Amino acid sequence: MISRRYRRIITICVSCATVFFITHHFYPEFGNPNARRPDIPTPREQEPQREPKPEPVLVPVRTEDKELVVASMANDDTAWLDEYFDTWKKNIYVVNSASAPLTVPKNKGREAMPYLTYIIDRYDTLPDVSIFIHSLRYQWHNEDPMYDGVPVLKRLRLQHVQERGFVALRCSWTMGCPSELHPLNPSTATDDRSQNEATWASVYQQLFPGRDVPEVVGAHCSSQFAVSRDRIHAQPKSQYEKIRQWILDTELVDHISGRVIEYMWHIIFGMPAVDCQDAGECFCQTFGLCNLTCDERGCEKRYKLPQYATIPQGWPEVGPGKNGWPARGWAD
Repeated sequence: MISRRYRRIITICVSCATVFFITHHFYPEFGNPNARRPDIPTPREQEPQREPKPEPVLVPVRTEDKELVVASMANDDTAWLDEYFDTWKKNIYVVNSASAPLTVPKNKGREAMPYLTYIIDRYDTLPDVSIFIHSLRYQWHNEDPMYDGVPVLKRLRLQHVQERGFVALRCSWTMGCPSELHPLNPSTATDDRSQNEATWASVYQQLFPGRDVPEVVGAHCSSQFAVSRDRIHAQPKSQYEKIRQWILDTELVDHISGRVIEYMWHIIFGMPAVDCQDAGECFCQTFGLCNLTCDERGCEKRYKLPQYATIPQGWPEVGPGKNGWPARGWAD
């Protein structure tokens, strides 16, 4: 008979053997450092935290960058430009003052010289729209019932200038439209218009060799217009230098050489030889005046051709209703 002591020893041995068997049979990695451990699910490694994308910057739509190019004389009153257009950049060329901040190589060719000088000097830094004007606020050719330049500029639709490329600051066909010159059949008279017509073709051929001289030239008078940067850049800088050099070299008197270029601007800037838009369409697109009573040549209560080219001193407080000048309020 086995004593109690030996039974206890046997029980312990059997228990140890059982534990050893189970451990090495079902969990072979225990006690064996080279045994392959089963894949134990682990939490997914966190991806490196990315910098948050910045919110898109909402850039407000920029109004067209514009500058005024002003042809002036030393004693001209240009204070009205600062009074009504204080935020607009103004390039005021004083053609008869060598000491002026902006001047010209020579006072010749009337407004053509400062206009071309601006284009040449600023060719690589032009604004979206350049607006070329004379210096005085009241001028007989301003497209306004009282010949006031302020509403003309305030109403000018710069987006339309961008779209069309070249826009005259007149819409009425009085003076220049529908035909001002017949270069191939010039008049033999001696008035300014006829002298311009007689010389226009030869100047055009000199400035644009190889181009056909147009039979008819028609455009709004008076050399006030707005041009987009792209339209100016359609011609190389050298072309504008060539035109300015012609003015410097020509023996034509100023009022003829200036007039030749006056009826060439629209062609220089890529418009057809006859650029006479329907007046109602022009007023609507250029100045936003779209409810006028119009025919092809003009619109009611917009413009009267005065008898004289010089505005009375003190206008409009002095002069309206006298000597053929329209009365105040005539277009109301």
